[in-house]
Order: sequence, then C-alpha cells, then structure tokens
Amino acid sequence: MTTGQYLAHVFGWTLLHFCWQGTLIALLLACVLALLSKHSPQLRYGVCCAALALNLVTLAITFERVAVNDGGRLRHAVVSPNGWFGGVPEDLVQVTPSRLDELEQALDHSLPVVVIVWSLGFALCVTRLSLGLAAARRLRLTGTMPASIEETHLFLALRERIGIDRPVRLLRSAVVQVPAVVGWLRPVVLIPIGALAGLSQVQIEAIFAHELAHIRRHDYLVGILQSVAESLLFYHPAVWWISHQIRKERELCCDDLAVSWTGDPVLYAHALFQLAAQRSNSPAITLNANGGSLTMRIRRLLNQNNPPAVQPFAVLSVLALAFIVAGVCFSSAQAQHSLTAVDRLNMIHAITGVHSVIDTASKESSDLMVAKVAQPAQPLLTTADLSTLAVADQKEQEKKKPIRVSASIMAGQIVSTVNPVYPEAARKARIEGTVVLHAIISETGDVMALQVLSGPTALLDSAIDAVQQWKYKPYLLNGQPIEVSTTISVTYSISDESSAVAPCTTQNSGCTMPVLLSAVEPEYPSQAREAKSSGVVIVSLTVDEKGTPQNLAVFSSAGHGFDEKALEAVRRYRFQPATRNGLPTVAELKITVNFQLF
Repeated sequence: MTTGQYLAHVFGWTLLHFCWQGTLIALLLACVLALLSKHSPQLRYGVCCAALALNLVTLAITFERVAVNDGGRLRHAVVSPNGWFGGVPEDLVQVTPSRLDELEQALDHSLPVVVIVWSLGFALCVTRLSLGLAAARRLRLTGTMPASIEETHLFLALRERIGIDRPVRLLRSAVVQVPAVVGWLRPVVLIPIGALAGLSQVQIEAIFAHELAHIRRHDYLVGILQSVAESLLFYHPAVWWISHQIRKERELCCDDLAVSWTGDPVLYAHALFQLAAQRSNSPAITLNANGGSLTMRIRRLLNQNNPPAVQPFAVLSVLALAFIVAGVCFSSAQAQHSLTAVDRLNMIHAITGVHSVIDTASKESSDLMVAKVAQPAQPLLTTADLSTLAVADQKEQEKKKPIRVSASIMAGQIVSTVNPVYPEAARKARIEGTVVLHAIISETGDVMALQVLSGPTALLDSAIDAVQQWKYKPYLLNGQPIEVSTTISVTYSISDESSAVAPCTTQNSGCTMPVLLSAVEPEYPSQAREAKSSGVVIVSLTVDEKGTPQNLAVFSSAGHGFDEKALEAVRRYRFQPATRNGLPTVAELKITVNFQLF
C-alpha cells in the first residue's frame, strides 16, 4: 500500500466515524441550548461556535487515532462453516470474523468511493464559497453611490458612540434589497435605495446599529470561517443545523446590541417588519439585518417568546443517554483496532465455557491462528440464539413500561377533575403549597397508580384522594390506546381571592403561554387602500381557558380604519390555552397586526 492509499484509507475511516460523532455533538448542543433558553443570545452563540469548532477538533483527533491504530491492526481469522467448535481434523478450529468484522471489511472496500465523493463535494463547496466571496466583492463596486449627508452624519455619529475605530463606509446600493455588511478589514455597509423611506430617525439609527454590531463583533470573518467548516463537513446534516443555529443567535446578539444603543425595541421591531417585506438576493457571505427568522426576532423584541419546547427533565435524560452512547461508541472504536484473534477465542471461552489452548506460533503458509479445543460437556446455544433471546426479552420489557408524556400534553387529555378538599388542620395551620404526583394512566384513561414526588405532608392524602378520581381521554400511539406516565401538580392556597388568580404573562414563571393555532388575515380598510396607507396595530387581549380571545383592546393605534379591522381579525383567532401547573388558565397577550400594500 502506497503512502497516498494509506492516507486515503485513514481519511475515509475518519469521515465514516464522524457520522456518529457529529450526530452526538449536535444532540448535546440541542440539549444545552434548551437548558440555556432563558440566557443571553451571546452565551448561546458562544456555545454554538464551540460546538462547530468541536466538530473540527473531533475530526482531527479521529484522523490521528485511526492513523496510529490502523498500522498495528491484526488480521482476523476465518470462521468455521458450521459456527461450532470441534468436529474438524485434529480438533483444530479456525476462528473467523464476526458480522461486525464483515461489515468493517465491506466499508473498508468502499473507502475509495467515499473519499472520491467527499473530494467532489468539497470541491463544489469551495467553488461555491469562492463565487460568494467574489460576488460580495462586486457588491461594493457595482451599482453603488454615496449615502445622503444626513444619513452619513447619523451613521458616523453612531459609529463613534459605539466605539468602532476602523473606517466604515456607508453606501447606497441598487443591487441589494436589505441593509448588508461586506468585508472585514475595510467593511462597507450597503443600504438599498429607498429602503429607509418611511422610517423614523430612531428606526434608521437602529438599522445602522444592527449592521455596526456585526462589524464590531467581526461577524464577517467568523462567517467565512464558518463557511470553511461547512465545506469540510458538508455531508453531515448536523453540521448545517449547528451552522444555522450560529446564524440565528448571531442576529439575536446584534438585535440586543442595537436595542441597547438605541433604547426602543418596539420601533426597532417595526423597522424589521418593513425590511421583511423586501426579499433579499444578497450572496450568502454577506451579513444583513433581514437574516434569521424575522417572526421569531420580532416576537422576541416584543417580549412574546414561546416557551422552550423541551422540558428540563427530558433534556437531562437525553444528555445522560448521549453520554452513554458516546462511551459505547468510543469503546467500540477502540476495540475495533485492539482485539486480536486470541482475544476473541478467550472471549468465547469466557462466554461458552469451552476450554481452549491457544497456539500462536507463526505459520509460514497461513495467517490463521489455530486453537486446540476440547469438546464441551453439554450442548451450547449459538450466538444467534442468545441474541434472539436477548432481543425478545428486551422487547417484552419495553412493552410493559409505560410511555412518559409531559404534564402539559396530558392536561389537554383531561375529561373531568375533582377538586381536592382542603384539610381543616392544614387550613388552620395555614399550610400552603403544591403537591406533585407521579401518575400512571391506563389505556382507558383511569388513574391507576400515584406516587408522591414532593409537597407538604399535611396535603398529600387530600391530593391523592382527588386525583384518583380524575378521568382522561385514552392516549393514542399509532391509533392504539396505551398506558402512560406523567406528573400532576395540585396547588393549595388559603387566599380568599383564589378565584382571582392573576393571568399568565411572559414574566410569570411556571406559566406556559398560549400557542396560536389559527389566524385570520385582516381586511384592508377601503379608505386606507384609496389613500395607499399602511400601518401597524398592536392589540391587547386575554386568552381564556378554551383558547378564545377575550377583552380585546387597541394597545397601539394606526388610524385610517386599521384599528377596527385588526380587532375583527384577532377576535377570530384561536389558541392552544396557556397552562399553569399543567392545567389550562387565562393569559394576557399583545398581538401585532400589520397592514401593508404590496
């Protein structure tokens, strides 16, 4: 084997190993991002960048480990046709590769094709990156003109206030459709002709602040390095997902900086909405204010974030599973290059009780290792039989184990509840709190078993007596009712105003805010259409326990008949109700309704 063939062989195995390594890194990142959902975008951005860098480090370490181990691998022996010991002349047994070894050999033979396909894909990605850089450079030279004096003065004053010492040019462009940053050493901010029309000075300043935030954070350089990593690992979807998370968190970081420098998130959100109406055709290597999910960014600026979809308990469970999988995969990878034929015979001896004497003397005419084997005292099960029994036992255990379902989902399955009776002794002692129960729900929706997880001792019996009488709709999996486990929270309060519980808002901890299920497009007022006017109306409302809007009012008016049409549309919205302690409750929201003539 030549040096080139050897390196191609090692690199091919490195690419194959990265398939599970990249998936594991992405899974860990998803769990960490869920746990950090309440933290700053800057922290999540750093974690995402670290995950992408970890992919490259893992690739390099794997290449080194495979290169070291590959040279010392021993050949495996051949298997006897019947898979049993004994019955061959002179009681000799020839040990053969397992199915895992056969799979390894098949992959080994396909490595040249793997490396060739990767090389073609990498060349295409590098070509795409080069064309993107060239197109970004042309944007600075084609169809540009100096910005107006007022815009330039506002831009330069903001740059000095932010503390950017490098020279930054502001140009109008007839090519780009949204504001964008091009370049790192000599950055240029491109503003589409007419893009700032209709925006107030504060909104224009916020858009400039967003682009200057990209420059201050050196995001253009990070974007190029990110594209290089994407080109190297283009074949793995997890790398593209991590890269998408980096771009999303990058935009949120710049939004936060823009708001901190200008001080008005609502006006900035309105400016982003107007930019959203302009579709971008800028090269992927540019950085623009229209990046990321505009709906998510605007909702975030208006403090209407959706709660994290992943519960902390589920995240910790997935993290534990991921670490176990990582350990198993690492051990398998190590064993792949360290087990010899002697080790395999000794393992068989340990499992089956067959006594063997290993003769490792080299044979000039054969690569096989030979063992003299004594016949077993009693018949043995084959490896295939043992595997079949183990799989069948595992499936039987899984059938008996209830499936875990979150409290918020099971809250929507409730048919009837029984309110707990407040124990008189607990009331006199003014004992309050929440009892948390672990419940098993049968296929018919009955509460089968309850286990106390936490709560005041004086309230436990009352909570259990009440919850045992609750009734659920059967939980369906693949159309069949199944047994599930969940948690149920029962809250006790002595307050005389227990019926006047404050509605959920985005600031309430322990509340899950409503989720929009269906929306209605507002009718455009005829007088506004004739006047070619556009506007934004913010409607405040209450969503009741059934997900129906109540108490609608105009929070921010736009006039021209927009307010009435916005109220009519929002009144027909339908939501998944908010929940508190797993039960539906009332919540307060603000909905932005946009009227735009295209």
